[in-house]
Amino acid sequence: MMNEKNKWRLTHIIEAIEYIEDFLEGVEKDTFFKDYEKQSAVVRQFEIIGEAANGLDSNIIGANSQIKWHEVISMRNVMIHDYFEVNIDIVWDTAKIDLPDLKKKVKNILFDL
Repeated sequence: MMNEKNKWRLTHIIEAIEYIEDFLEGVEKDTFFKDYEKQSAVVRQFEIIGEAANGLDSNIIGANSQIKWHEVISMRNVMIHDYFEVNIDIVWDTAKIDLPDLKKKVKNILFDL
């Protein structure tokens, strides 16, 4: 049961990353900054990533310390609870710079389960 829950949550992380990739495909930074609808869609997927990460078993988190789980979960918390403080520049950079690596690492965890 534990492995199934973890697989489900890890799969949701990958799916949310892929949605963000789709939403931002061919989109320039200045266009993203002007498009509230696109921003909202991307932020929602980050919320899902953080929520899924927050539900992972501690053994998965501990065994995969190469991922900054605390940052993933903290970003979700800011987006949910301190939504007025969300920095779209950070959202853009995280989507473009950090998510490809996170996706690769999460896929490796899933492969090993």
